[in-house]
Amino acid sequence: MTFTWKTPPWERHEDCTHMAVTLVHTGAGQITFSATSLRGDDATEALADFLMMNPGARATASMPGLVAVVVRRGIDVMWMAQPPIETSLSDSGEWTLAVHGVDEADVTAFSPDQIQDLLTQLLAAYPSA
Repeated sequence: MTFTWKTPPWERHEDCTHMAVTLVHTGAGQITFSATSLRGDDATEALADFLMMNPGARATASMPGLVAVVVRRGIDVMWMAQPPIETSLSDSGEWTLAVHGVDEADVTAFSPDQIQDLLTQLLAAYPSA
């Protein structure tokens, strides 16, 4: 992943444009969801805003139970309260996600590896943030 902004999303004075739902496996097949609103022109910028401004997001990025962070364009409080995301675990141990009721172009799911990669890039570029 790369970022090409002139002003990082966390330094912008604008309304939130995206939502992020963090999915964490808590054991016994149970998944917890946590939602937040974010700024950014696209899903990668919104994920960067999440990683740099959300308390605990940096720790979440390396959490062993992290399944994904799903970023959706637009703000919908009902979606944030009960995201229509279905998870399942394959026989090979891979998590699969299905997001219902939204246009696929408006939703991006980031894997733990993608999240960690972006966080590493962000911390190298913005060490004091």
